[in-house]
Parts: sequence; structure tokens; C-alpha cells
Amino acid sequence: MAVDRARADVNPVFNDNKIKLGVFHINGEGAAKTRVPERFHLTWDNSLDAAIAADAAGFEAIVPFSRWTTEVDPGHLSGTSYESLTWAAGIGAQTRHSGVMSTCHVMHMHPVFAAKAIATIDHICNGRFALNVVCGWVPGDMEMFGHTDLGVAGRYAYADEWITILKRLWSEDDEFDFDGRYLNISRGYSMPHPIQRPYPALMNAGGSDEGQNFVGRHCDIAFIRTETREWMRNRAASYRKFVADTFGRQIQIWIQAYVVQRDSYAEAVKYVDRYAVDEADRAHVDAIMRRRNRPLSAEENIIYRRNLGAGPGGLPLLGSAEDIAREMIELSGLGIDGFLMSWVDYRDGVRRFGREVIPLLEQAGYRKPFRPQAAGAVAVGSR
Repeated sequence: MAVDRARADVNPVFNDNKIKLGVFHINGEGAAKTRVPERFHLTWDNSLDAAIAADAAGFEAIVPFSRWTTEVDPGHLSGTSYESLTWAAGIGAQTRHSGVMSTCHVMHMHPVFAAKAIATIDHICNGRFALNVVCGWVPGDMEMFGHTDLGVAGRYAYADEWITILKRLWSEDDEFDFDGRYLNISRGYSMPHPIQRPYPALMNAGGSDEGQNFVGRHCDIAFIRTETREWMRNRAASYRKFVADTFGRQIQIWIQAYVVQRDSYAEAVKYVDRYAVDEADRAHVDAIMRRRNRPLSAEENIIYRRNLGAGPGGLPLLGSAEDIAREMIELSGLGIDGFLMSWVDYRDGVRRFGREVIPLLEQAGYRKPFRPQAAGAVAVGSR
């Protein structure tokens, strides 16, 4: 049996790079809602190729999304994705360095099953697994599973019981009972435990008060919205202070971004106009816009639709390698630790980013030079 390891020694999301990198959404038909022919097409070979490119470049994280039904109509590309636990097991077996995540909605999976599945993946990838815990509400998925909306407070109360059970299954050697408001476990037991001790890394996009409490109590990474620079600076600082003051813990702050790397900023903007506006998958963008819970001004509507066409929302990183590196360094100065990134064409985009942007981040002192592990070695973060 594999030897237990402190997770800071085996999972690269805990390394000391000032700017951490992740690739996002490569288990589906691409994050960009576009019809351009060069967009990412989901096959196992394409998904694995993008993951291997990120791994070879020294990315800290490879992160899937989780979606079960279509966002438009049956047959639409939004309904095509790989289940994220099975996918992570396959990716973990074929990579050597990057942390491999699954994205799991707590109401879709029983915690006893989740604990065993996650421990299995952690053994497959030698302690590099991390879990993106989701507590939100996507109506189509929830209706298909037959769930009733518990409201924000109820969802996080459910998640608190769910993750508490997982942690006990991952760490306790004896059977235990759990009597909760939402979940009940009789003679809970799961072996083997994960390789990472005390348990795998956890991430959550908790934005509400309940979400912040959940992150503070349980998680290592807070995934925050991208707004103005001032908003992100204040949000990162206040989130860290709240978690430190309330729970005596430190957390990382990550955001998502879509990358268009070209020879110039003007060329990158022109390409965004083409793929995210002129060639946007309007039916997909319209479907997401209908879920908006607040009205938008005419100007906000244009910006929001453009960002949805360009990627899964998030911040644009546009221009030359120098432009993108400069922007990331400035965002690091606002308190951002990590970036989950998407591209129209992941296979080319990740490789170009690795060749041209990462060396600039290393030269600026925001990342240490990456030295890949030998095949078969226990993967660790660049420290």
C-alpha cells in the first residue's frame, strides 16, 4: 500500500509559486461558446492531450467542470461532458506533476461513495488529487436528479455534513455513526485512506456569508468572482482576514480567466470579436443569460454576452506573452494566488502559454523553474 504523505509535499497546489496555474473545462466541449472550427472538440484523446501539455508545462492544477444535462436542447454541445471523477482517474494515471481535480456537486453523490472514489483517485495519482466542492443550483441538473432547492443556507448546511463525513471516512480507522439533519451514516468506514494527509486539497467558490464560512471551516482555496481590480483586491483581503480571524487558517485565492495569446493586444481583441461575438453560439449564451438573477444595463449586457462567448466568464488575459505575464503579475499584487484558465483551442493554447508566458513569470520571480519528475517518481510541487 502507498505510504501516507503530507499533502504539502505531494500536491503542487501547495507549492510556493506566487502565481499558480490551472487549466479549466477540458472535460467538455470547451469553455468558449463559439462555433469557430478551431474550437476545442471533446474526445478523450483531445482532453488527455491538453492535460499532458499542462502537466509538461508545470501547471499546478487540471480542473474539470461538472454538468449533467444540456443547457439548451437535447443534442446541443452544452450537454456533452465527461463525468469528473472517472475523468480525473484517467488523467491522474497519465500525468506526473499537476494536481488533478474533480468537480463534485454535493447533492449528486453520496459521501460514502465519494470518499472511496476520491481515495482511489488519490492513490492513482500519488497524492495529487484535489476536490472542487460545488453547492450551487443549476436548475436542469437539479431537476433531473429530483432535488428540492434548500436555499443557500440549506445547501451549505448540507455541504457541511457531507464534507464532515468525508473527512471522517478519510481519517478514522474505526466505524462511526453520523446523525445529521440531511445525512445519516450507520457504521461508516472507508479504506484505503487517501495518500494525502490529513486529506486531499479542497476548493469552493463560496461567495455568500454561508459560503465563506464553509471555505473557512473546510477548504484550502477560495474561488472568487472577477470584478473590478479594486473589488478583487478588497475581496481577497477581506476573505483572507475573515478566515484567519474566524478559523485561524490561511487560504489561497484563485480566479478564472480566458486566454487569447497573439502577437499583439489589438490582434487578440480582434480574435475575441470574431469567435465570441460574430461566431458566438447565441443559443447557448441566451440560455445562460436567462438565468441571470438581476437586470443588466445595455452596456453590461454587451460585456456579459461577450465574456460568455469568450469563455466560462472570468477575466480576459489578452495580447502578447508580455501583455499576459504583466497582467497576471499585476493581479498577483491584488492578492490573487492562482488562475484557472481556458482557451478556444486548449491543445495549442496551453503549449504556447507554456513556451512564451511561463518563462516570463519565472524571470520575474513569480514562478520557480519547473523540472519535471522522472517517470514513475512520486510527483511533488516545484518547491
